Amino acid sequence: MSPADRRFFVLVHRRVAGLQPDVAQALLRSLRIIRESLSEAELARLIADGSIERLIAEAFSEQALDRAFIPLRQRLRTTTERGFRYATADLPRGGKVDGVLSVAFDHLSPKVLDALRTLDTRVLASLKDDVREAVREAVRIGLENGTAPRTVARGIRDVIGLSKSQIQEVQNYRDALSGVAGRSVKDYALRNRTVDRLLKKGPLTPEQIDRYTDAYRKARVAQNAATVAKTATLDAYKQGQALSWESARENGLIPDGFELRKTWVTVGDNRVRDEHVAMAGETVPFGSTYSNGEDVPGESTYGCRCVSRVFVARAA
Repeated sequence: MSPADRRFFVLVHRRVAGLQPDVAQALLRSLRIIRESLSEAELARLIADGSIERLIAEAFSEQALDRAFIPLRQRLRTTTERGFRYATADLPRGGKVDGVLSVAFDHLSPKVLDALRTLDTRVLASLKDDVREAVREAVRIGLENGTAPRTVARGIRDVIGLSKSQIQEVQNYRDALSGVAGRSVKDYALRNRTVDRLLKKGPLTPEQIDRYTDAYRKARVAQNAATVAKTATLDAYKQGQALSWESARENGLIPDGFELRKTWVTVGDNRVRDEHVAMAGETVPFGSTYSNGEDVPGESTYGCRCVSRVFVARAA
């Protein structure tokens, strides 16, 4: 990695880190809206009828989840705009012509709308699938255990924000708190460390088990939100960056005899995908795709930390 690429990579990720908490909070707010929108009585009726797919279709429809995720969608759009504005400082003459800022984040621009729709689809589709799969798993476990429909319905709120596998993880943690053989609370990094001290004094009460299981569940949901926010924020920032440079080109900020180019920049650690390691340092014209077919690094791979460094160079 060249010194210029390294400086740029560090700068982008520092900016993104500052934006992540707001995205995580917006996601947690959306998950809370989903929980609060659920009718326990209606869920119980559908569970009792064995109408699991109807439950999913009605309570967790595209329309219902779209409404719930409005806070997250709005925050992602704001983050994309922030990415646009941050990148403005990197533009030729700071994005200004005769001292006047000539680039702007146009919410009605077809390119901006396309970028936002792409971001929505990329982030929200996965989140919606996770919500539905978690609910299916919770209902399945409840029915297999012979749990009353009303109790299963009440528990659905608790799995919103967890993945399918994490539902079992929370149950395993409860077992550990209960002293089930083969389970140890020390295997769970997100636990409230108070339980270590309490367990040294003897078994926990049912109330304590409920309280600390719930605390662990909430910590897991918060951790999930932070993880999703990290990827979504960087994706939004990269979209904003690309739109900013596109606006600069459209507004004639690139001097005659020069052109825009972009270089694929990776973090350079052992977590980078092999195919992205091979992309490191690849430079192409700004309006072209990289050799892997991507316009923005990571647009077809989830969790990619790679970025583009765009710059002005003499035309070939």
